[in-house]
Amino acid sequence: MTHVTNQVTLIGNLGSDPKFFGNGENPGARFDLATNETFGSGDERNQRTDWHRVICWGGLTSSAKHLSKGDKVALAGKLRSNDFEDEDGTKRRVIEVHASSIEFIHVKSFRNG
Repeated sequence: MTHVTNQVTLIGNLGSDPKFFGNGENPGARFDLATNETFGSGDERNQRTDWHRVICWGGLTSSAKHLSKGDKVALAGKLRSNDFEDEDGTKRRVIEVHASSIEFIHVKSFRNG
């Protein structure tokens, strides 16, 4: 039997304040997370930043209310792709990280939310 796992772990900084959606039964939050990678050696060191769209559901939405742009978090979740048509009718695909856990590493100012 073959087991397929879809799991991702990221550590990065929020690039925006979380945006909240949904209703009382199924609340959600979305934010962008920047991860940085440094590579090369000596004077030839470079840095690459990748951006990830993170989606939180349920209880994690409450945790996201305490976050703001620049905060550093570690999160685990799974990748999910969503296809849609933009305003011009062009077909697009976005890859999202659907978080299953979030750990606050450095929160600038803990929000009461």
